[in-house]
Amino acid sequence: MKLPHRYRLIIGYDGTDFHGWQHNEGFRTVQGELTQAAGVIVGGPVEVEGSSRTDTGVHALGHLVRIRLAKEVDVYQFQHSLQGVSPRDIEVIDCVEAVSDWHPRFHAIGKRYLYRIWNSPRRPLFGERTCWWVRPELDCEKMQQAAEGLIGRHDFAAYRSRSKQEREDTVRTLHQISVLRHGSSVSIQVVGDGFLYRMVRNLVGVLVEVGRGLREVDDPTRILASTDRQQAGFAAPAPGLFLMEVACRGEPLPQCLEQPMTL
Repeated sequence: MKLPHRYRLIIGYDGTDFHGWQHNEGFRTVQGELTQAAGVIVGGPVEVEGSSRTDTGVHALGHLVRIRLAKEVDVYQFQHSLQGVSPRDIEVIDCVEAVSDWHPRFHAIGKRYLYRIWNSPRRPLFGERTCWWVRPELDCEKMQQAAEGLIGRHDFAAYRSRSKQEREDTVRTLHQISVLRHGSSVSIQVVGDGFLYRMVRNLVGVLVEVGRGLREVDDPTRILASTDRQQAGFAAPAPGLFLMEVACRGEPLPQCLEQPMTL
């Protein structure tokens, strides 16, 4: 049965206690919690689809969602009711009616991710659930230089981790990469037309090694050309990653912000 009424949501969530976005029987997921909460409100069938399948522990401040219902609802009332029923680690930021053929994943043309690092010998007093603590001092200028060679349309096979649900096409376009420091807080922002499984975390892992002096500035570009995942090393931990913004057809591409999020 096709549910006729479609709505476009923007949601945020603290991914710490979720087993990722996608419904997984027996595990707590963002999609599962939203589906259950919406079902309580409308008392009928609900379908929830998202723009990205964020991994376990990854956060969001701008995840696009399509929710399909059997009956029409007032968007203002539905948004506030959904927020009231949803758990505390999910925020319903916006709700509008969606055109009939709109899909948050298939119509997406650009996404912005933010990765947060706390760069200090001192452990972060607040925000440890939402950053990566890196003790050695990072050279952000070298990290930015290293990132420049990744901008453009390339085969990013070397920066993806294998996923059974992912297509074999590994060509993507990165529009922008920025590395910013504000005190002990370092942010890496990436804007692209799409991202492979764990691609941002793998990129960040290599850039941090450049910043620590463990790799040369031209290593990220060399790794890219190799298309060999083994060359890229480890992925940055999930807690530092945020899905910040998703743009769909007819909308402007996201832009990297000049001010990093601070603790």
